[in-house]
Amino acid sequence: MCFCADCIKSSNCKEVGGCLKSKLALEDQGVRNKIFPVPVGYVSSAFEIVFCVIVLLLYLVFSLYIYSRLIEVPPVPDKLVMKDAFVYRGHSQASKTTSFLYLRVGTDDAAYKYIIEASNRDVMYTDFDKSRRLWVAVDTDQSKKFVWGVYDEDYGLLISRQDILRWASSVNIDNYFVLSLLFISSLYFLYIVFLTGVWNRCAAKRMACENK
Repeated sequence: MCFCADCIKSSNCKEVGGCLKSKLALEDQGVRNKIFPVPVGYVSSAFEIVFCVIVLLLYLVFSLYIYSRLIEVPPVPDKLVMKDAFVYRGHSQASKTTSFLYLRVGTDDAAYKYIIEASNRDVMYTDFDKSRRLWVAVDTDQSKKFVWGVYDEDYGLLISRQDILRWASSVNIDNYFVLSLLFISSLYFLYIVFLTGVWNRCAAKRMACENK
């Protein structure tokens, strides 16, 4: 390519400059299409919009399920009391790395069921697959149903506070990660619905009116 003064003044160089601008515009458009693979000016059909809405509803339902699995950890209480507890069913698989431990805390009318999601690796060394009596450390405030420790009948420590907090933190981190992925995916589907179902549709109608 020539960059002399005569050539710059010529019309040929203007054409070359226009070609370069067009090429850069196409490359920029290609990058955008790779990030958001939607054809420029594409108008989605009613079926496609309904499909996206159904997917968003499924995301919402699944997000509520994941949110319900978050473990709320209260502040560490100043005083703890020991209460009777029983394993009312064998542990079951919660995920590839965790299991559910089923406890019934208390023996009176105020007794309640409590589920601990524990690491499979740690559960292997405990005997929670059959009914047995235990002791659990709970807050003196009975409205706060959180188990801070599990002991056998002889007050031997089976599950410590550190274990419970570590398991709860691990479970919450995994669930928050899944929720963040669902949120990002939902934003993408909303973008698709707005771009192809609203923006491009209005633009197409406006061009149709202008061409009449």
